[in-house]
Amino acid sequence: MKLSRDSVVDAALELLDEVGLDGLTLRGVAERLHVQAPALYWHVRNRQALIDEMAAAMIRDGIGGLAPDGAWMDQLGDIARAYRQTMLSHRDGARVLAESCSADPAIARLGELALRMLTSAGFTTQDAMRALVSLTSYVAGFVTDEQASRPPTDPPDPVLFPLLTAAGAGHHTAETFEYGLQLLLSGLRLARLTA
Repeated sequence: MKLSRDSVVDAALELLDEVGLDGLTLRGVAERLHVQAPALYWHVRNRQALIDEMAAAMIRDGIGGLAPDGAWMDQLGDIARAYRQTMLSHRDGARVLAESCSADPAIARLGELALRMLTSAGFTTQDAMRALVSLTSYVAGFVTDEQASRPPTDPPDPVLFPLLTAAGAGHHTAETFEYGLQLLLSGLRLARLTA
């Protein structure tokens, strides 16, 4: 197989799914490609550059061609859902995107698309950017918690914490994500109407 930036990134994403971000190394990627680690430096300068390329590839593959339609709240909801699915498509996907410093056009395109949609809906450019940061921060934080591996904990004492006990565990679900997303979108709608 001819070594290329794409083949390096594909191998890194495969390795990510197996070992997670903490276990991802350039040496591990090189071994997967049956080359020596220095051969990778023709395509990525270091681990950070590799993470940047992985994040850009995830965005291109997951939401690069996204063309939401309908009312602005529906479009923003579609962007949030697609962003979540993009992060969930790989182990530690939220961490990869959070640690990325990529200026890839696919990432800029997504931001421009959302800002254009929000400003067309009546938000100022500044408020549109604040809305986008709030939305992406919510999605990234939610997925980070979804993907976090935590050891099981003992349930709370039902006498001391009856409401926590009644609520139960396992609330990082698609339903909970939708609940929070609708709260955020409703708040943005209210902010736009009162501005």
